[in-house]
Amino acid sequence: MCTAPGDDVGPPAPAAVREEERTIRAGDGADLREFLALPATGFRRGAVLIIHDIWGYTDFYKDLARRITRQGHAAALVDFFGRQGDLPESMRAPERTGTKPDAMARAVQRAQQLSDERFLADLQTAVDDLLTRGAARVAVWGFCMGGRLADVGAARVSGLAGVVAYYGHLQAEPGRLSPLQLASEIKIPVLGIFGGADPGIPAEQVAAFRDALHTDKEIVTYPNAPHGFLRYGATDHRAAIDDALGRTYRFLSRVLTPPG
Repeated sequence: MCTAPGDDVGPPAPAAVREEERTIRAGDGADLREFLALPATGFRRGAVLIIHDIWGYTDFYKDLARRITRQGHAAALVDFFGRQGDLPESMRAPERTGTKPDAMARAVQRAQQLSDERFLADLQTAVDDLLTRGAARVAVWGFCMGGRLADVGAARVSGLAGVVAYYGHLQAEPGRLSPLQLASEIKIPVLGIFGGADPGIPAEQVAAFRDALHTDKEIVTYPNAPHGFLRYGATDHRAAIDDALGRTYRFLSRVLTPPG
């Protein structure tokens, strides 16, 4: 679970060359918010589609989108909880609400209302939209719940060039799709980032997932890093964050660059 032990996210990123908040129309007619950040090169160096955690469409991920543009890629954040609506104002920034039981319960309840099937359809719509708008290639980058869904999308969504999953859960509750079960279906490059101090994703699951992948893969575990360390460890886990981001940006540059 993406718990929030403290307000430790580092300084904000500067605005992208171009930013836009728009909506995309899902297959069932729902309008989903999308934050789009573009570098000076626009879509020419591909696009990264961020898949949020249970806290949803938050400023943290808009900030991450801006950081991605500094690597030359376009970045998009889609509100996959668009049908469920926002959390109460006081709960929208987990860096402030922390591990308060009421905030966590509301976030979990909302996340459970999004089926994997609905998510996959929405993800396909979002990927297709970015390709139509001119992205040469599209990769996904997911976190926690979104990390699991990124891996699931890698197996079930067409048009993706690569997947990055940070501490994505590898097992799923009954009725949900499990990356461990779908690993053999993934045919695109995978970067998996895990924390060795994350009790929810034990080392044996990570090893089983790595062994089940029959594709270009890079699976990295940071021994002392907890779940959610990118978001909540700017001070205590700086070395892990810096290494993980360096690997991520190199991976994205590679998979988003067309041959030749």
